[in-house]
Amino acid sequence: MVFAEQQVIEGCLKGDRLSQEALYNRFSGKMLAVCKRYLKEMELAEDAFQDAFVKVFNNLDKFSFQSSLETWMTRIFINEAINKLRANKKLALQVSIDETTWQMAEIKEEAPEKFDSELVLMLLKRIPENYSIVLMLYAIDGYSHKEIAEKLNMPESTSRSTLTRARGLLWQLYKNEITSHESRRI
Repeated sequence: MVFAEQQVIEGCLKGDRLSQEALYNRFSGKMLAVCKRYLKEMELAEDAFQDAFVKVFNNLDKFSFQSSLETWMTRIFINEAINKLRANKKLALQVSIDETTWQMAEIKEEAPEKFDSELVLMLLKRIPENYSIVLMLYAIDGYSHKEIAEKLNMPESTSRSTLTRARGLLWQLYKNEITSHESRRI
């Protein structure tokens, strides 16, 4: 049975189990994927997923319809995933602007119009976690540098430089993977 979003929210606020189940079923797959994108360990991703859904249900009365329900929920799930990283000390969120022990090659080539998105997501797991977090927040989830800086407790300039480094590393990995794949086909 498919419910309209407003009807599901109203039902959830009244404690209706069918509405709660409908909300969970509609968003559980996508929200678990959000948690897994930020948390490499499945156990942590599942913990963040469960805790975030509890927060959604407990705070649904604060949803103001200023954005879509999915957007509002996604922010809760991202926040919970980042909280799990912090709690497990898996994320060094402070990145020094002067941290340049390696020189990133300038990207002179133009990026292809279409990327293999599965490959990009796989490669995101190979770059340092603090880089991938900033890159995902900015490029995938649409956060501004100001929002990222506030969320990760860093200066805006650090968010920008981290994003630049993350893009460079990801681009290098992507080119290497594509080149490697093409040489195997020959």
